[in-house]
Amino acid sequence: MRAVTISLAVLAVVGAGACGVNLDDAPGRLCDDTHPCREGRRCVDGACWSDAELDAGLPPDGGAPDAGLPDAGPQPLWQQRLHGFTGTTVDPACSVDVDPSRGNRVLAAIVSSNDARDTATADLDTAARLPGVGYGRLRGRITLPAPLLLRGEGIFASLSASGGGDWLRLGFDAQGQLLVVSDPQTLGGAAMIESFARDGGFGAGDYVIDVAWTRGGARVVTLDGVELARSAVPAGGAGVPPAALHLGIVSYGGDAGTGWTLSLSGWQLAGDPSVTLGDVP
Repeated sequence: MRAVTISLAVLAVVGAGACGVNLDDAPGRLCDDTHPCREGRRCVDGACWSDAELDAGLPPDGGAPDAGLPDAGPQPLWQQRLHGFTGTTVDPACSVDVDPSRGNRVLAAIVSSNDARDTATADLDTAARLPGVGYGRLRGRITLPAPLLLRGEGIFASLSASGGGDWLRLGFDAQGQLLVVSDPQTLGGAAMIESFARDGGFGAGDYVIDVAWTRGGARVVTLDGVELARSAVPAGGAGVPPAALHLGIVSYGGDAGTGWTLSLSGWQLAGDPSVTLGDVP
């Protein structure tokens, strides 16, 4: 495996005892009849805005939240800081906080993994913000407050399929390796399972992960700007696109007594191979 040098940025651990959700609306968060805006904002053209923001000319051009951006060609389908999430999934003895003042940063924590209910995620299930069946790309930052000490597989991001399984699943295993998985009958007809060790392990700090895939082509995994793998995608795969994106603690398969806290920021999704995802803010 290739060594990767990073700069460290320590994040204070949040004590996890009670479950909680904070999903305050950032300007332009997506909304519909089943995902209403919080008090003080209303749903206009599919996005949450306050009266003051509307009086100030938002949404730009009287339309979607993406309007008014520089015309620099194809744009990402979804950006965490701009579009936010449509909901959360929070199991007992866990918490997830979505902070709009920090670009909709997701801070997730669980106390332990003493049962099968270890999920604390922010979720996106708007079809128009998710990639299709031909091409996709997911990029963003995970911040670990302490060196990894997992007793089982911990998943922090997944792009799920409507019929079950994941087009893409990102996590760490009990040996402290980065896991990148695509289940069978999603991206390809057969499963793609890869793990990557890092010299010195994954300590406290920031890591930028970038995974791009093309049906009938390759899946490319990059960590902090260093390409780790470019692997051929098996023939076949699902005929319907991904159904939802989940960021946070998707699952943790460790034994009792070990919790986990992490944060995720600057994540972006693209569904067009010509889209260039910018630096993670």
